[in-house]
Amino acid sequence: MAIKSLDMTQEEAAIKLNTSRQSLSQWFKYEVLSNDILQNVKTNLNIDLNVGDSFRDTLNPSINSDRKGVPYYDIDFVGGFDLVFNGGQVNPAFYIDFLPFNDADYWVNVSGNSMGPLIAHGDLVALKKVDSWQEFLLEGEIYAVITNNGFRTIKMIGAGKDDEHYMLIPYNKGADYANQSIPKKVITHVFRVKGAIKKFF
Repeated sequence: MAIKSLDMTQEEAAIKLNTSRQSLSQWFKYEVLSNDILQNVKTNLNIDLNVGDSFRDTLNPSINSDRKGVPYYDIDFVGGFDLVFNGGQVNPAFYIDFLPFNDADYWVNVSGNSMGPLIAHGDLVALKKVDSWQEFLLEGEIYAVITNNGFRTIKMIGAGKDDEHYMLIPYNKGADYANQSIPKKVITHVFRVKGAIKKFF
């Protein structure tokens, strides 16, 4: 019985296991799990990791057409995300079932290298809409931003020069990429980038 079959997020699984999400993520990387961890998972999630799928296998992304997971749209965030977000003019190509990011709203493609090598050209990103970003936005995280003139970008967001601005910060520190100030009033939508994966299909 795989963890992803329980239909819960990684955060929910961590709570049931009385551990942090960071610790749970580390467990998936281990070749061998301690007896204490095995017993914890068996007791709290009713999963016997000595039988069937390995613990790490539960974190392998898979695709399906059964609406399990998060819809994947074979479009680029910068070049065509409005077709998805405004009226659903594009149907998902399929769904990606990947436990750590199953609480996202969309999977889409990334183009450009401003966030490389952390998020590279051709990667897939999981986006979750931030409804109350005007009230509070955690700075230092990566977000996908849409403005009122159709500008779309994926950047880290930091403090601006004043309370009316944010700073868009590229991960790539090459000479072609620089921080850019953006007025908050021109931003119409913000999505948290939950994570990125290499294309696997």
